[in-house]
Amino acid sequence: MSDALQRLSGGENCVLGMVTGVMSKACNYPFLVWKNTQQQGLKLSTTWTTPQGTVNPLRVYRGLPMACMNLGGTNAVQFGSTGFFQKALAGSGASRDGVLVGGAFLGGLASGVPCSVWELCMIQQQRFGGSTLGTPARVVSEFGFAALGRGASMTMGREAMFTMSMLGITPLIQQKLIDSSGWDRNTALAAGSLNGALLAGVITHPMDTIKSCMQGDMAREKYHGVVQTGQNIAAEYGVAQGLFKGLVFRVALISTTFFLVNAFKERTVPLLFPHAVRDKRAAASGGR
Repeated sequence: MSDALQRLSGGENCVLGMVTGVMSKACNYPFLVWKNTQQQGLKLSTTWTTPQGTVNPLRVYRGLPMACMNLGGTNAVQFGSTGFFQKALAGSGASRDGVLVGGAFLGGLASGVPCSVWELCMIQQQRFGGSTLGTPARVVSEFGFAALGRGASMTMGREAMFTMSMLGITPLIQQKLIDSSGWDRNTALAAGSLNGALLAGVITHPMDTIKSCMQGDMAREKYHGVVQTGQNIAAEYGVAQGLFKGLVFRVALISTTFFLVNAFKERTVPLLFPHAVRDKRAAASGGR
Protein backbone atom coordinates (compact mmCIF):
# COMPACT_ATOMS: atom_id res chain seq x y z
CA MET A 1 0.00 0.00 0.00
CA SER A 2 2.80 2.40 -0.96
CA ASP A 3 0.25 4.78 -2.54
CA ALA A 4 -2.09 4.80 0.47
CA LEU A 5 -1.45 8.47 1.33
CA GLN A 6 -2.58 9.54 -2.14
CA ARG A 7 -5.97 7.85 -1.64
CA LEU A 8 -6.71 9.58 1.68
CA SER A 9 -7.80 13.13 2.38
CA GLY A 10 -5.51 15.56 4.19
CA GLY A 11 -7.36 15.09 7.47
CA GLU A 12 -7.30 11.30 7.14
CA ASN A 13 -3.56 11.35 6.49
CA CYS A 14 -3.02 13.46 9.62
CA VAL A 15 -5.04 11.01 11.73
CA LEU A 16 -3.16 8.05 10.27
CA GLY A 17 0.20 9.71 10.93
CA MET A 18 -0.68 10.54 14.51
CA VAL A 19 -1.90 7.02 15.29
CA THR A 20 1.10 5.25 13.75
CA GLY A 21 3.54 7.72 15.31
CA VAL A 22 2.28 7.28 18.85
CA MET A 23 2.13 3.50 18.52
CA SER A 24 5.70 3.22 17.22
CA LYS A 25 7.18 5.64 19.76
CA ALA A 26 5.62 3.73 22.65
CA CYS A 27 7.54 0.68 21.42
CA ASN A 28 11.06 2.07 20.87
CA TYR A 29 11.39 5.16 23.09
CA PRO A 30 14.47 3.93 25.07
CA PHE A 31 16.55 3.99 21.87
CA LEU A 32 15.77 7.71 21.53
CA VAL A 33 16.71 8.46 25.14
CA TRP A 34 20.03 6.62 24.87
CA LYS A 35 20.82 8.29 21.54
CA ASN A 36 20.24 11.79 22.95
CA THR A 37 22.19 10.98 26.10
CA GLN A 38 25.21 9.70 24.20
CA GLN A 39 25.18 12.64 21.78
CA GLN A 40 25.40 15.11 24.67
CA GLY A 41 28.38 13.30 26.17
CA LEU A 42 26.46 12.11 29.23
CA LYS A 43 26.68 8.68 30.85
CA LEU A 44 24.03 6.18 29.75
CA SER A 45 23.60 5.13 33.37
CA THR A 46 22.03 8.51 34.12
CA THR A 47 18.95 7.35 32.20
CA TRP A 48 18.14 4.62 34.71
CA THR A 49 19.73 5.82 37.98
CA THR A 50 18.83 8.77 40.19
CA PRO A 51 21.42 11.39 41.23
CA GLN A 52 21.66 9.47 44.53
CA GLY A 53 22.64 6.29 42.66
CA THR A 54 19.35 4.44 43.08
CA VAL A 55 18.33 2.32 40.10
CA ASN A 56 14.99 3.39 38.65
CA PRO A 57 14.27 1.91 35.18
CA LEU A 58 11.24 4.19 34.79
CA ARG A 59 13.58 7.17 34.42
CA VAL A 60 14.29 6.04 30.86
CA TYR A 61 10.67 6.90 30.06
CA ARG A 62 10.89 10.51 31.24
CA GLY A 63 9.58 12.71 28.44
CA LEU A 64 7.57 9.89 26.82
CA PRO A 65 4.31 11.92 26.63
CA MET A 66 6.16 14.74 24.86
CA ALA A 67 7.91 12.19 22.62
CA CYS A 68 4.53 10.67 21.67
CA MET A 69 3.17 14.17 21.07
CA ASN A 70 6.28 14.91 19.03
CA LEU A 71 6.26 11.82 16.82
CA GLY A 72 2.47 11.65 16.67
CA GLY A 73 2.23 15.32 15.73
CA THR A 74 5.23 15.20 13.41
CA ASN A 75 3.91 12.08 11.69
CA ALA A 76 0.54 13.78 11.31
CA VAL A 77 2.20 16.73 9.56
CA GLN A 78 4.46 14.39 7.54
CA PHE A 79 1.62 12.15 6.38
CA GLY A 80 -0.66 15.12 5.62
CA SER A 81 1.94 17.20 3.77
CA THR A 82 3.46 14.16 2.03
CA GLY A 83 0.03 13.15 0.75
CA PHE A 84 -0.53 16.74 -0.46
CA PHE A 85 2.80 16.94 -2.28
CA GLN A 86 2.46 13.44 -3.75
CA LYS A 87 -0.93 14.36 -5.21
CA ALA A 88 0.55 17.59 -6.60
CA LEU A 89 3.50 15.77 -8.17
CA ALA A 90 1.23 13.06 -9.57
CA GLY A 91 -0.90 15.76 -11.18
CA SER A 92 2.19 17.32 -12.76
CA GLY A 93 3.01 14.08 -14.58
CA ALA A 94 5.97 12.98 -12.44
CA SER A 95 6.96 9.32 -12.47
CA ARG A 96 5.53 7.00 -9.82
CA ASP A 97 8.88 6.72 -8.04
CA GLY A 98 9.40 10.48 -8.25
CA VAL A 99 5.96 11.08 -6.74
CA LEU A 100 6.64 8.69 -3.87
CA VAL A 101 10.13 9.95 -2.99
CA GLY A 102 9.80 13.64 -3.89
CA GLY A 103 6.51 14.09 -2.07
CA ALA A 104 7.95 12.47 1.05
CA PHE A 105 11.02 14.78 0.97
CA LEU A 106 8.88 17.93 0.76
CA GLY A 107 6.48 16.66 3.41
CA GLY A 108 9.38 15.99 5.78
CA LEU A 109 10.83 19.46 5.22
CA ALA A 110 7.53 21.06 6.26
CA SER A 111 7.26 18.86 9.36
CA GLY A 112 10.65 19.98 10.66
CA VAL A 113 9.26 23.26 12.04
CA PRO A 114 6.85 21.88 14.68
CA CYS A 115 9.06 18.82 15.22
CA SER A 116 11.96 21.03 16.32
CA VAL A 117 9.92 22.69 19.05
CA TRP A 118 8.59 19.40 20.37
CA GLU A 119 12.03 17.79 20.41
CA LEU A 120 13.55 20.77 22.20
CA CYS A 121 11.00 20.38 25.00
CA MET A 122 11.52 16.60 25.08
CA ILE A 123 15.32 16.93 25.39
CA GLN A 124 14.93 19.50 28.16
CA GLN A 125 12.63 17.07 29.99
CA GLN A 126 15.06 14.21 29.53
CA ARG A 127 17.85 16.30 31.07
CA PHE A 128 16.08 18.29 33.77
CA GLY A 129 12.66 16.71 34.29
CA GLY A 130 9.56 18.90 34.40
CA SER A 131 6.03 18.58 33.09
CA THR A 132 4.82 18.56 29.51
CA LEU A 133 3.38 22.08 29.76
CA GLY A 134 5.83 23.42 32.34
CA THR A 135 8.95 22.73 30.25
CA PRO A 136 8.17 25.01 27.28
CA ALA A 137 6.94 27.67 29.71
CA ARG A 138 10.26 27.50 31.57
CA VAL A 139 12.26 27.71 28.34
CA VAL A 140 10.35 30.82 27.22
CA SER A 141 10.63 32.39 30.68
CA GLU A 142 14.39 31.85 30.91
CA PHE A 143 15.52 32.31 27.31
CA GLY A 144 12.72 34.09 25.44
CA PHE A 145 10.15 32.92 22.91
CA ALA A 146 12.69 32.79 20.06
CA ALA A 147 14.60 30.07 21.96
CA LEU A 148 11.91 27.56 20.94
CA GLY A 149 13.31 27.78 17.39
CA ARG A 150 16.81 26.73 18.45
CA GLY A 151 18.13 24.03 16.11
CA ALA A 152 15.18 24.31 13.69
CA SER A 153 17.29 24.41 10.49
CA MET A 154 19.00 21.14 11.44
CA THR A 155 15.66 19.54 12.26
CA MET A 156 14.14 20.54 8.91
CA GLY A 157 17.07 19.08 6.97
CA ARG A 158 16.99 15.90 9.01
CA GLU A 159 13.22 15.42 8.71
CA ALA A 160 13.30 15.95 4.93
CA MET A 161 15.75 13.06 4.51
CA PHE A 162 14.06 11.00 7.24
CA THR A 163 10.59 11.23 5.71
CA MET A 164 11.92 10.64 2.21
CA SER A 165 13.38 7.38 3.49
CA MET A 166 10.41 6.35 5.66
CA LEU A 167 7.48 7.16 3.35
CA GLY A 168 9.33 7.09 0.03
CA ILE A 169 12.35 4.80 -0.14
CA THR A 170 11.23 2.16 2.39
CA PRO A 171 7.85 1.33 0.75
CA LEU A 172 9.51 1.65 -2.67
CA ILE A 173 12.14 -0.97 -1.81
CA GLN A 174 9.44 -3.14 -0.22
CA GLN A 175 7.30 -3.10 -3.37
CA LYS A 176 10.30 -3.73 -5.65
CA LEU A 177 11.30 -6.78 -3.60
CA ILE A 178 7.75 -8.13 -3.63
CA ASP A 179 7.34 -7.62 -7.38
CA SER A 180 10.78 -8.78 -8.52
CA SER A 181 11.79 -11.38 -5.93
CA GLY A 182 8.48 -12.65 -4.60
CA TRP A 183 9.30 -11.77 -0.97
CA ASP A 184 6.45 -11.73 1.53
CA ARG A 185 5.35 -8.25 2.67
CA ASN A 186 6.86 -8.35 6.19
CA THR A 187 10.29 -9.61 5.05
CA ALA A 188 10.37 -7.04 2.25
CA LEU A 189 9.31 -4.31 4.70
CA ALA A 190 12.08 -5.29 7.14
CA ALA A 191 14.66 -5.12 4.33
CA GLY A 192 13.31 -1.80 3.11
CA SER A 193 13.28 -0.40 6.65
CA LEU A 194 16.89 -1.39 7.32
CA ASN A 195 18.14 0.05 4.02
CA GLY A 196 16.13 3.23 4.47
CA ALA A 197 17.32 3.59 8.07
CA LEU A 198 20.99 3.21 7.12
CA LEU A 199 20.62 5.84 4.39
CA ALA A 200 18.72 8.33 6.53
CA GLY A 201 20.69 7.62 9.69
CA VAL A 202 24.19 8.04 8.30
CA ILE A 203 23.45 11.07 6.10
CA THR A 204 21.50 13.05 8.72
CA HIS A 205 23.27 12.04 11.91
CA PRO A 206 25.65 15.03 12.06
CA MET A 207 22.62 17.33 11.77
CA ASP A 208 20.87 15.39 14.51
CA THR A 209 23.91 15.53 16.80
CA ILE A 210 24.34 19.29 16.34
CA LYS A 211 20.62 19.83 16.98
CA SER A 212 20.59 17.67 20.13
CA CYS A 213 23.62 19.45 21.60
CA MET A 214 22.18 22.90 20.86
CA GLN A 215 18.78 22.03 22.33
CA GLY A 216 20.32 20.45 25.42
CA ASP A 217 22.38 23.62 26.08
CA MET A 218 19.82 26.40 26.01
CA ALA A 219 22.10 28.65 28.07
CA ARG A 220 24.74 28.46 25.31
CA GLU A 221 27.41 27.64 27.85
CA LYS A 222 29.18 25.36 25.38
CA TYR A 223 27.21 25.33 22.13
CA HIS A 224 26.10 28.47 20.28
CA GLY A 225 25.18 28.44 16.58
CA VAL A 226 25.10 25.58 14.09
CA VAL A 227 28.60 26.09 12.69
CA GLN A 228 30.22 26.74 16.08
CA THR A 229 28.51 23.70 17.60
CA GLY A 230 29.73 21.44 14.79
CA GLN A 231 33.26 22.80 15.08
CA ASN A 232 33.22 22.45 18.86
CA ILE A 233 32.07 18.83 18.72
CA ALA A 234 34.63 17.93 16.04
CA ALA A 235 37.46 19.64 17.96
CA GLU A 236 36.60 17.93 21.25
CA TYR A 237 35.77 14.42 20.07
CA GLY A 238 36.96 14.23 16.45
CA VAL A 239 34.73 14.30 13.37
CA ALA A 240 33.75 10.61 13.38
CA GLN A 241 33.48 10.08 17.14
CA GLY A 242 31.89 13.49 17.71
CA LEU A 243 29.41 14.14 14.92
CA PHE A 244 28.42 10.46 14.73
CA LYS A 245 27.98 9.86 18.46
CA GLY A 246 24.92 7.74 19.16
CA LEU A 247 24.69 6.47 15.56
CA VAL A 248 24.12 2.85 16.59
CA PHE A 249 21.18 3.79 18.81
CA ARG A 250 19.81 6.09 16.09
CA VAL A 251 19.97 3.42 13.37
CA ALA A 252 18.19 1.06 15.77
CA LEU A 253 15.63 3.78 16.47
CA ILE A 254 15.07 4.67 12.81
CA SER A 255 14.93 1.10 11.49
CA THR A 256 12.38 0.06 14.10
CA THR A 257 10.41 3.27 13.50
CA PHE A 258 10.37 2.72 9.73
CA PHE A 259 9.24 -0.88 10.19
CA LEU A 260 6.63 -0.09 12.85
CA VAL A 261 5.17 2.99 11.12
CA ASN A 262 4.81 1.24 7.76
CA ALA A 263 3.53 -1.96 9.39
CA PHE A 264 0.99 -0.04 11.47
CA LYS A 265 0.05 1.98 8.36
CA GLU A 266 -0.71 -1.16 6.37
CA ARG A 267 -2.85 -2.55 9.18
CA THR A 268 -4.67 0.60 10.28
CA VAL A 269 -5.70 1.97 6.88
CA PRO A 270 -8.23 -0.87 6.29
CA LEU A 271 -9.52 -0.45 9.85
CA LEU A 272 -9.76 3.34 9.97
CA PHE A 273 -10.41 4.13 6.31
CA PRO A 274 -11.89 1.06 4.57
CA HIS A 275 -13.06 3.23 1.66
CA ALA A 276 -9.42 3.63 0.57
CA VAL A 277 -9.11 -0.14 0.18
CA ARG A 278 -12.41 -0.34 -1.70
CA ASP A 279 -11.34 2.50 -4.01
CA LYS A 280 -8.08 0.72 -4.82
CA ARG A 281 -9.88 -2.54 -5.57
CA ALA A 282 -12.41 -0.74 -7.73
CA ALA A 283 -9.63 0.99 -9.67
CA ALA A 284 -7.76 -2.29 -10.15
CA SER A 285 -10.89 -3.97 -11.53
CA GLY A 286 -11.65 -1.09 -13.88
CA GLY A 287 -14.53 0.14 -11.78
CA ARG A 288 -16.56 -3.06 -12.10
